[in-house]
Amino acid sequence: MIITKTPLRITFAGGGSDMASYYMRHPGTCVSATINKYVYVLVKKRFDDKIYLKYSDNEVVDVNNIDDIQHDFIRETLKFMNVSYGLEIINWADIPTKGTGLGSSSSFLVGLLLALHTLEGRHVSKETLADQACYIEIEKCGKPIGIQDQCAAAFGGFNQMKFGRGGGHDQGSPYKKISGFGFCDQEIRDISENLHLFYTGITRESKDILAIQRENLTSDEEVIENMHRNVDVAENLCKSLSSKDIDSIPISLRQNWELKKKFAGNVSSVELDRIHDVATTIGGADAGKLIGAGGGGFFLFWANDKKKLKEALSDYQELPFVIDKYGSRVVINMEQLSW
Repeated sequence: MIITKTPLRITFAGGGSDMASYYMRHPGTCVSATINKYVYVLVKKRFDDKIYLKYSDNEVVDVNNIDDIQHDFIRETLKFMNVSYGLEIINWADIPTKGTGLGSSSSFLVGLLLALHTLEGRHVSKETLADQACYIEIEKCGKPIGIQDQCAAAFGGFNQMKFGRGGGHDQGSPYKKISGFGFCDQEIRDISENLHLFYTGITRESKDILAIQRENLTSDEEVIENMHRNVDVAENLCKSLSSKDIDSIPISLRQNWELKKKFAGNVSSVELDRIHDVATTIGGADAGKLIGAGGGGFFLFWANDKKKLKEALSDYQELPFVIDKYGSRVVINMEQLSW
């Protein structure tokens, strides 16, 4: 039996530039951090030839009928891994995993891959986990998403991510570079103290928003120009954070939110704008933005006075968190135990 623990993520700036429709034409940059809220995956071999799945639904299929699995990530991952034995897979998480904007789908996929590799006795690098998750989620499952979520889940930490057309022998392939800012534990705690997540109570299908955004990034010159500005915001934040200037974070959040709303018409709404306005006026937040594709999920705010912000947003549930420096990891490995 293997259990993996994979973090969720928040993005400060640059989201959307990690989509191939953008970074294969223009260099992309994202700034993101993983948090101490997790997706867990348990896998264990069975004595029979059945595959038992327990997530928000339950499924049982014969190992020879993997194509009958309804959960597309599990189905395509088992096919990718050439699983030919009975298996039980159980998934749970610290928060609701649908439509929250915290990258839970990619975290689940990275955690599932790590669990299966570990079950079969293979060590895999963080980069391999991210690459395989991107391939399955985008190529095999056809999700209209970027590649930052898989990288964040695999690598963990507070990072700058660079995306673009590949160099070397294959100029047509994508490349990515992930690197941290070198913050010490106390600096991470100081940053976390000023960051606050509030759940809007509104869920949405990110693929619906991202499909429009992906199309806009190939045909709408205004959206493309706004994405250029979004990358500039992320680049400036990278430079500031490399100099340990954390006061640049609320500035970047504010700039990113104004640009983000221009990527697609369904990123915000009257209700979401109202929540943001209440937080930044009555609640005293310096800045805020929706996490993920937009349309609902969680708002991330930067505020020094946590009590004042909580009182202003008393109708909404806060999700306390701190930035986590670890990526997906195995927390239980019963395969290594012997008597």
